[in-house]
Amino acid sequence: MDANDAFQLHLQKLPPQDEKTFETIYTLGNGHFGVRASNPLQGNNSHFNGQPGMFVNGFYDLTELSYGENYAGYAQNSQTICQLPDPRFIIFELDGIRSDETPYDVKLVDKNLDMRSGVLMEIFDIKSPTNKQFRLTLQSFASHADKHLFVIKYSVSALNFTGALTVIKQHPYINQQIQTHSEDMRASQPSTVLDRTFIQSKLPIMQISTRKSQLALIVAQQTLNDNQMQVTMIDDLPSHSKTFDLTQGMAQSFSFVYAISFPHPLLKTTLSQSAFAASAEKRLANKSFKQLLDESTAKIDQFWENSDVELTGDDNLAKGIRFNLFHLYQAAGNDGLTSIAAKGLTGPGYEGHYFWDAEMFMLPFFTYTEPAMARQLLLYRYHTLPQAQHRAREMGVENGVMFPWRTINGEESSSYYPAGTAQVHINADIAYAVDTYVRVTGDDDFLFDYGYEIIVRTARFWLSYGHWATDDAHKDQFVIDDVTGPDEYTAMVSNNYFTNRMAQNNLSIAVKYSNQLKHSHPEKLVALNVTDEEIAELNRAADGMYLPYDHERKIKMQDDLSTSKPVWPIKDTPRNQFPLLLHYHPMTIYHYQVNKQADTVMTDFLFPKDQDSAQLKRDFDYYEAITVHDSSLSRAIFGILAHRLHHADDAYHYFMQTVLMDLSNSQGNTGDGVHAANMGSTWLSLIYGFAGLGLEKESFNLSPELPEAWSSLRFRFWFHGRQIEITITQLAVTVKLLTGTPLQFYLKHKAFKLTKDRLVNQALN
Repeated sequence: MDANDAFQLHLQKLPPQDEKTFETIYTLGNGHFGVRASNPLQGNNSHFNGQPGMFVNGFYDLTELSYGENYAGYAQNSQTICQLPDPRFIIFELDGIRSDETPYDVKLVDKNLDMRSGVLMEIFDIKSPTNKQFRLTLQSFASHADKHLFVIKYSVSALNFTGALTVIKQHPYINQQIQTHSEDMRASQPSTVLDRTFIQSKLPIMQISTRKSQLALIVAQQTLNDNQMQVTMIDDLPSHSKTFDLTQGMAQSFSFVYAISFPHPLLKTTLSQSAFAASAEKRLANKSFKQLLDESTAKIDQFWENSDVELTGDDNLAKGIRFNLFHLYQAAGNDGLTSIAAKGLTGPGYEGHYFWDAEMFMLPFFTYTEPAMARQLLLYRYHTLPQAQHRAREMGVENGVMFPWRTINGEESSSYYPAGTAQVHINADIAYAVDTYVRVTGDDDFLFDYGYEIIVRTARFWLSYGHWATDDAHKDQFVIDDVTGPDEYTAMVSNNYFTNRMAQNNLSIAVKYSNQLKHSHPEKLVALNVTDEEIAELNRAADGMYLPYDHERKIKMQDDLSTSKPVWPIKDTPRNQFPLLLHYHPMTIYHYQVNKQADTVMTDFLFPKDQDSAQLKRDFDYYEAITVHDSSLSRAIFGILAHRLHHADDAYHYFMQTVLMDLSNSQGNTGDGVHAANMGSTWLSLIYGFAGLGLEKESFNLSPELPEAWSSLRFRFWFHGRQIEITITQLAVTVKLLTGTPLQFYLKHKAFKLTKDRLVNQALN
């Protein structure tokens, strides 16, 4: 494959899909905002089938949740990411007919995303109601150098006429009126009502605000060709407009840049309108399309330098991997106040909420390749500790914090508590992510300033929520009742294995870091009121944690009663009845042994030293048989475990289902947004799975084994301030220290010394 083509995503090389799926696939974003790649003439017109819009990370409104019986502690409001007007939208006028009043015929000719530069190229052929045809070409990018900027260049050329074409760039609507209909609760998008005011300025600048959350942001529009486009009032709206005299074969071009502010409280934004306007004018002044693009591309170059995965032996697969990594990079909040939504910034699915996905499936990629971004993502959880503390007290938990299952602003937004709030394992998931970050990066400042507090306050939750059992079955053991694990088809159980094991780890690392900081920073323990007595209590609970085990089957039990239930007849269930949650009442599903996704075996993945290969095989075989993979999070975990069991065909099969999920729309709902956690799982499968990367003895270990179809796998990662490059072939593995001081690492658990002057090259038996 040509080196340049390796980063090109050509429309003609993708499977046929509907408009909404392509809009998602070609979305441009930079962690602050995302813009769907929609028909630029659609705007708010339901004549076309698309769903255009822009999504700003952390910009949401509240929708009151309705219950037949509203009990204490129920979440009262859903938080819904706002679908903002499309900055790509443009109006044409030919023969007195405007495209926003009488729809023109729009034919998509081509799209190509250059993931190396972040530029999206598109071609549309357009025909007016008077049969005049012209070609519209777009180049656009979301700047990675200045997170506020979205830049777009339009080119128009006549195909069958010579004459005048008027271009109008304005935003005549604020509330999205295009209705979507779906019975899939995962795609539900409560309507939000936005308000708009225009700010006095030489630029078209609008303030967009929400009604209930009282947030606002500023969007400024500027032409990059000041001598071509004038700002005038059209339809009582500040607009850029120009009439071009078109000649066949001669293209006319014009460019715009949008500056999109961070969300701020409405009152603050309103009082500071002049300052925001001045900032936007300064930010947009004296910039060319090429200059803005070069600055953005330089930042993306650095991303690929750190994060690229080079796979040889399957060019399409290699491109699919890069597509997933590129979207992860586009999705990640980088301000300490936002995280990564389940759909990134590509669509309205799941209302733009953050889940455990962010820490467990996506954060590892950033921890190893972009640690500064990982730090910011964890800071989001730190900054929402006050809301988590309030939630714990609201739920009757007297100590510690309780992070929400789904949220944007840090408050619980889940209206169905058995598969939402009850997934208290998210506390331990976040603590696990903090511990992994500290162990990989060696960022002791983060540990002292932020991470330790998260770990201690989540650990305290378990002491309050769990208890020491007195019944004969669990006597003198620490138990946790009435929870839901990752498997949402098994709800409100006692002693979910995953939850208990993660809680045990949460308690253990709280003890570890307490003892560490007691010697190096005792003032931190004093500030958090951590005493020797509490450390002993945390340690006792960790040691006494009950982990259910079926001694007859010799498997880890998902919960106290899991193996006593009848098994769901998976093979006898029609394929059109999956996913089960869309076709069966929850109580029907809860009655059976059937897993939506990896649950107990997640602990086999996260804690590989907990079991030998024989135990892993028994767990894997048992739970694989009852798992239907109705969640996109599931297959990667089973694939990694299949790899560890040396089930090469199974591992490869699961991986292929993971890596191409959105490009092939295999789940059937990519139109609602990408499956961001699955994209993170792609990296996990490659690096934790086929490369066998793991932490060992204050360093890292590699146990690589490539699929037969691949020639080589090369990637880089950071460890304690050192950048390391790994190259794996069918015959050997090479480890190279690119920056930093020498270190000891492990290859198949054998120690090696690595220096900048001496790489390690070892044959693979």
